[in-house]
Amino acid sequence: MPFNLNIDLRQLNTFLTVADTGSFSRASEKLFVAQPALSRQIRMLEEALNVEVFVRHGRGVVLTAAGELLYERARILLQSLERTQADVTAVAGEVTGQVILGLLPTVTHRFSGTIIEQYRKRFPQVHLAVKSAMSGTLQQMVMQHRLNLAISYNHSNHKNLRYRPLIEEQLYLISPTDTRISKRSEITLDEVVELLLVIPEEKHGLRISMEKEAAERNKTLNLAMEVSAWPMLTDMVRRGLGYTILSSAAVHDMVQRNEVVAIPITSPEIKRTLSIVTPTDLPASVATMKLAEIIMQQVAEQVEAGKWKGKLLFNPKKISQAARKDGEITGINE
Repeated sequence: MPFNLNIDLRQLNTFLTVADTGSFSRASEKLFVAQPALSRQIRMLEEALNVEVFVRHGRGVVLTAAGELLYERARILLQSLERTQADVTAVAGEVTGQVILGLLPTVTHRFSGTIIEQYRKRFPQVHLAVKSAMSGTLQQMVMQHRLNLAISYNHSNHKNLRYRPLIEEQLYLISPTDTRISKRSEITLDEVVELLLVIPEEKHGLRISMEKEAAERNKTLNLAMEVSAWPMLTDMVRRGLGYTILSSAAVHDMVQRNEVVAIPITSPEIKRTLSIVTPTDLPASVATMKLAEIIMQQVAEQVEAGKWKGKLLFNPKKISQAARKDGEITGINE
């Protein structure tokens, strides 16, 4: 089947770089291409398409409406070509390419170091980048293809996102070690909403959940302070400035050092599901699927060792089968 293409990949890459930097001069520096040659490539691209893709102004350039459409299509096209190149290379046994992983701050603390170490040892030819953010931001970044996969809470059922459940966690009250309830073996949710709490800001999933639980009891949360940065949040609890609510895995090391206490919340229990999140409109590369396998292995090992309390939502004996199915990362729930 013949293709009648008047543009080439170099022009598209140049176009994307100019669009991302907002300037021909900055794009020239980034690509190590002389600015006249770079400008000529963009001019040839515009002539081939018979449309202007940039509006020039004193401080640089901005995309036209046609340029915005080309930007989205070109970015997806080049990402797909990059994955295709890496996957074809992987057929010969060498996994290559780039993977950008998004992690929650609490998950980052729990096992990110081991994931990265194992991945680098097994697949040294893959460039792995790691970004940390809250669940909502991570999922948005996956939709925008700024992340290849993320580990996130808050299943949103968005049509552009695919979720593969990892573990269902129970949430715990995290207490200083010397309070009136720190020796308790459990605590009810009715009691929790009465306590002085250190929890994230209003848009955070945990905060939304706790506000809802308090409202159902005709109460409002008693906030000591709003803290979204995980290390600061647990440090405030350690200093005795209030209580917070987290999974046991998030504070496992602190509990072992007797810096805080994790008390199960009951009547009712509060649970949430941690999932691998990937985009639905792009197939996962071999490098991405291999990373997903390592993540699943680490979650299973942490649960088996008792470091992560929760219910696995996949069969750890079949992790190797969590592979491609129409370009998806499939979870094994048997």
